[in-house]
Amino acid sequence: MTLGRQLAIAVSVIFLVALAGVEAIYLRSAQEHLQRELDSKAQDAATSIGLSLGALMKQADAALAQTIVNPAFDRGHYERIEYFSPSGETLVSRVLPAQAGDYPAWLVRLFPLSAPTAESLVSAGWRQLGRVRVTAHPRFAYEQLWHAARNTLFYLAVIYGAALIALRLFLRGVLRPLAAVERAALAISARDFVQVRPRPSTRELARVVDAMNILSGKVDEAIEAEARRAQRLQAEAFRDPVTGVLNARGFAARFESVYEGESEPFRGVLALVELAELAALNQALGSTRCDALLRDLYRGIEEAAAAAGGFAGRWSGAVAIVALQGVEPGEGRERLLGLQARAGVLLKEHGIDRFDRVHVGAVHASGATTALRALARDAEEALLEAREDADAVVVVRSAKDGEAAGAAVDPVEAVREALAARRLLLVGQEAHRMSDHRLLHVEILARLRDAEGREMTAAHFMPIVAAHGLVEALDRSVIEQALERLRPAHPPLSINVSAHSAGEPRFLQWLAARLSAERIKAARLVFEMAEHGVVRDEAAAAAFARAVRAAGAGFAIDNFGVHRDSLALLRRLKPAYIKLAGAHTARMLSDAGARFFAESLVRAARQLDIPVIAQRIEDDETFQALGAIGFSGYQGNLIDRPRPWPR
Repeated sequence: MTLGRQLAIAVSVIFLVALAGVEAIYLRSAQEHLQRELDSKAQDAATSIGLSLGALMKQADAALAQTIVNPAFDRGHYERIEYFSPSGETLVSRVLPAQAGDYPAWLVRLFPLSAPTAESLVSAGWRQLGRVRVTAHPRFAYEQLWHAARNTLFYLAVIYGAALIALRLFLRGVLRPLAAVERAALAISARDFVQVRPRPSTRELARVVDAMNILSGKVDEAIEAEARRAQRLQAEAFRDPVTGVLNARGFAARFESVYEGESEPFRGVLALVELAELAALNQALGSTRCDALLRDLYRGIEEAAAAAGGFAGRWSGAVAIVALQGVEPGEGRERLLGLQARAGVLLKEHGIDRFDRVHVGAVHASGATTALRALARDAEEALLEAREDADAVVVVRSAKDGEAAGAAVDPVEAVREALAARRLLLVGQEAHRMSDHRLLHVEILARLRDAEGREMTAAHFMPIVAAHGLVEALDRSVIEQALERLRPAHPPLSINVSAHSAGEPRFLQWLAARLSAERIKAARLVFEMAEHGVVRDEAAAAAFARAVRAAGAGFAIDNFGVHRDSLALLRRLKPAYIKLAGAHTARMLSDAGARFFAESLVRAARQLDIPVIAQRIEDDETFQALGAIGFSGYQGNLIDRPRPWPR
């Protein structure tokens, strides 16, 4: 129960008790007043009738006495009026029959009024003619008391209602700053370091708010400083200082994190774009103008690649590299011709009439070959061919594509049939805590078996799954079997989910319903999404994170730290943990920039209470280096190789 509600209930109860006391006191006072009025009325009536009888009668005359008594009795205020002779004989007796008044019976029990009796002597001169006895009837007094009680209760109820409204408005104004403090505290606990505005006028609350704002501001500043430092180090390590695009190291890191390992393989065109006479241009234009030309040229290439759904970088001094996912050879040739023409126009805009040759060589990969080095080597061979004709764009096929095309069994049908028959093998690799090697979770990887029971690796079936729209079916099958096989004795699981599946409303609805039906198991699951998928559609990733959290599971980001705005994702999505891209791990020992970036990333994530797990730990030297940086956990073949799960 909220503080405002508790205060409202307490104050309203006190006020209600006070009003009930006022009502009781008023009715008790009215009772006493009416009792005195009844006593006075009985006595006055007895005296008045006695005087009237004495003045009009010479002797005790019953008929005359009856005539005098009747008008007073017929008014109904008296229960009994009697006239007695001097000898005690009853000459006149009028009695009002019992009848209910206009008041409830409980009023008589709570506030009893007695029927007073008064007597008066009847005398004519010195002669005594008898006596009169009058007993007052309390009916009218009860009616008057009941009427007063109802009116008083009505006005008190109106006052009580108005007081409650005023109390609500007062408490709302007083407690509004406290509600803001509560929201800020919840936000801070959720790693969102907000400021409380406006500042409350209450001195005690104002001091609390000031302290919270100072603390939140300092933490936020520290996080921003670490994030800026990490972004600067990331830019130094992965960005070309002249053009601002990805350098060879940054391009390789992004390519590896997106397309290699268990990720969706690269299927498309990888191209090298060469400005043939860079040295002559540099000599003719000077370094400043030549750098400006290169910035415009490489950024234009980067924008063209992004528009086609890919990315680009500076491979070497005069050569740019472009990856176009999902592009067939014919389409790739057309896009690269357009890029070549755009580069020529840009050179002419800079006043370059000579030294304007642009060569383009490319390789098409169907997914069978995903290693960047192999694809780049084939693209370099195509570039050598393109140098013989400046107007040509040479696109060659990957050598392994021809081998795959000659396979006896249709691989697409083999993968479809394996998914339909649920011939799925779950493989798990453990992630451990860095400090004491305690098991954190098991990451689930998928393998398929063909009709003969032979295992198909991800490198074999993932290109087919991605190219033929089977990603969602694969994700559903993995999740279903993981839930079916998960037992209380098993460690927590992490399951990779593709960005394509996470962005499908049908898949999201199915997953939320499936997890809600098994919340105990859901609490032991974390769904990992690759950083490039999150960056590509952050809104879909955020919706997916909200859905799985609402169902009791967790959300994490895999292959983290490759994209330029990756650090901003931490504050917006607040993942349960992040896994640093394996491309960083391989360079941690030899590259000071990669090491400094990792240190800043770990510090920034620690401020947000987000653990950072290193991947691809293959040897003890790398493990020791990462432990010194401050990683929370690690995963790799050093301590555990992927094995069938459950074990």
